[in-house]
Amino acid sequence: MPKFRFLCTCGNQAEKFASPKTEETDCASCGSKMKRQFPGSGSQQVREVVDSFTNTRQTPDAKTENLARKTEYFWEVEVPRLIQTYSLATCLDEGWLVYNDKGELVINKPPSKR
Repeated sequence: MPKFRFLCTCGNQAEKFASPKTEETDCASCGSKMKRQFPGSGSQQVREVVDSFTNTRQTPDAKTENLARKTEYFWEVEVPRLIQTYSLATCLDEGWLVYNDKGELVINKPPSKR
């Protein structure tokens, strides 16, 4: 059974294991009916502490930083593996391999950062 949060008009809150079909339960303090809250109702904002020593929190542009890290990893680690696995035609179509000015086949550079 899942755990749900129930709220009473008297202000009492309780978390109880209940069936998903259960909409109301009895309040332990006043005896009236407590209503089940939506799962996300009343939840606090997630504040992940990245560095507990300096108490640094995640920056607003962390999403772009993570994307840049994933892109860098893909081009430095995954592309060489993919080149060894797939055929030349596939590598050229995907843009993993390109011909340079001298006509040599080389690993393509990652897309430029904007």
